[in-house]
Amino acid sequence: MIALYHGGPSGHSASLLIALAEKGLAYKDHRLDLAAFAQHAPDFLAVNPAGQVPVLREGGRTLTETFFTLLYLDERYPDPPLGGADPEARYTVQKWGKYVETHIAPNLAIVDWAMRGQAPDEAARAGFERLPPERRALWAQALQGFSAEEVQAARAALAKAADRIAEDLASTGWLAGDGWSLADIIVFPHAARFAALGLTVPATVADWLERVGQRSAVRQALGEQSLVAAAATMGPERGRWG
Repeated sequence: MIALYHGGPSGHSASLLIALAEKGLAYKDHRLDLAAFAQHAPDFLAVNPAGQVPVLREGGRTLTETFFTLLYLDERYPDPPLGGADPEARYTVQKWGKYVETHIAPNLAIVDWAMRGQAPDEAARAGFERLPPERRALWAQALQGFSAEEVQAARAALAKAADRIAEDLASTGWLAGDGWSLADIIVFPHAARFAALGLTVPATVADWLERVGQRSAVRQALGEQSLVAAAATMGPERGRWG
């Protein structure tokens, strides 16, 4: 059986929750309190030493890279197919998967972290010491704080991302091809935060966010939980797959 370790409706976790609901897959639910830094506790580090969610386990396999996990699920459980109906759509799905990880998620993490303005407690800081060196370095930088210039640059990158989403939605109303796909699933949880950050959201994007939010699988996956509130529990990861 699938086991999912996740942080509720926050960014990457929300994408996997939506995909599992869309495919009607049952799973053992392990929700971690990211605000309390449960992802750095020893029992979870035994699952993923990097201290990141989401993590999907199935049949002895442990999958930690979110977009690639979405591709895995779509190939292993192809009903309904979400990876793109033709080569162009599949290319676009993967383009958006990369863009979320290299542009949207890291910049959203910086802005959210800056808005949060609350330092972790001593227990959380102790947990950082259990992380691999490269992860500790990211947290050390976040604890020092991001400069006003870094935060402004991150906000500008997110504004550019909103415009880029609008461009791809213009032809069909979806991000990859003629219908709902993994591209929409990976982008939606992050883009749902844009308005709360004070970004101007193009009308095309606002309409798409509304349509996606009303999908039955999305409502099932997220319930009454708020993507806007949950995204603020993201860590300071500036660039990563997963």
